[in-house]
Amino acid sequence: MAAAFLLRYRTAEAKAVLEEAARGKGLVAFECQYTLKGWEEGTWALDPDS
Repeated sequence: MAAAFLLRYRTAEAKAVLEEAARGKGLVAFECQYTLKGWEEGTWALDPDS
C-alpha cells in the first residue's frame, strides 16, 4: 500500500516494489497489478482532491 501511495513521489522505487509483488500470487499480487495498470493508463488517483 505504501508503494502505491509513493508512486507520484518515488516512481522508480515504488514501481519496482509493486512489480516484484505483482509477480506473486493471491490478492496482494492482483492489487499490485491493478495499481500498476492504473498508473500506466493515467487513471491512478490516490492523491486527495486539492
